[in-house]
Amino acid sequence: MRRFVNPFELPGRWYKANLHTHTTTSDGQFSPADRVVQYRGAGYDVLALTDHRATNDVRGLSDRKMLVISGMEYHPPCATRPGLYHLVGINVPHGLALRHPDDANRCIAQVKRAGGETILAHPYWTGHMLSDYVGLKGLAAMEVYNTTCDRAGRACSENEWSHGLDRGFVMPAVAVDDAHGGPEADMFEGWTWLKMPSLSVANVLKALRNGACYGSCGPKIHDFRVVGGKVRLRCSPVKTIHFVSTNGSGARRRAKEGKQITTFAIDAGQRAYIRAAVTDAAGRRAWTNPIFLSRM
Repeated sequence: MRRFVNPFELPGRWYKANLHTHTTTSDGQFSPADRVVQYRGAGYDVLALTDHRATNDVRGLSDRKMLVISGMEYHPPCATRPGLYHLVGINVPHGLALRHPDDANRCIAQVKRAGGETILAHPYWTGHMLSDYVGLKGLAAMEVYNTTCDRAGRACSENEWSHGLDRGFVMPAVAVDDAHGGPEADMFEGWTWLKMPSLSVANVLKALRNGACYGSCGPKIHDFRVVGGKVRLRCSPVKTIHFVSTNGSGARRRAKEGKQITTFAIDAGQRAYIRAAVTDAAGRRAWTNPIFLSRM
């Protein structure tokens, strides 16, 4: 069973990242250089350029404050139903050609051997259930939110992520833009906070693998940990805090009319794991990765 670190207990600082971005190299509306300008101006620390079936030469695009990473979205056939997987490779060397493009697991393994990691993109938008992706080996994370998919009403894959967690298909969740258009279309609405000691590609990949991250559309999680047998969360002002676990063993705190809340605590009990999802007054959400409390 895969286990995560708790980023709220780690040293370092939080870095804001968009891990799914398209440019004119494939079907995006802006060049790689323009994308970097856009995200740098919006205060991002990490940007992965992940064009369909193509990489970008990112040399010279990073600076001291922002790291630009080469990536690629690749699309092997789904093994269980007609259609394609949408897999986002992070730190894919420029010019890498997939030797077995029709075999998802061999693609994931090749990306990993080349020094990268792969994220499962927007399973709700793709229409994939757990049975469709449970056979994928070596994934680093799953998208819990995808801004572009919101245009089709399928932005949030929280249920797909939960089904995996409950059945042992365990991976961290991230939020992304999947930007194709401009700021009014699908930018700056979903991002991932990475807890890292410093800004480097190696630290980005480690944070993904270890769950030292959380996804957000706006709210900030300030702390989430178990203290004295209680699970405790602190966050920016929100309307609702949910603690989510297996089956129906979660809990909710809701602000009174006209008020907001910033804390919640419950007994850890005998739950296998617990994660938090918060929703602010504008309906924007954030999702922590789970804390594992007992063996599943």
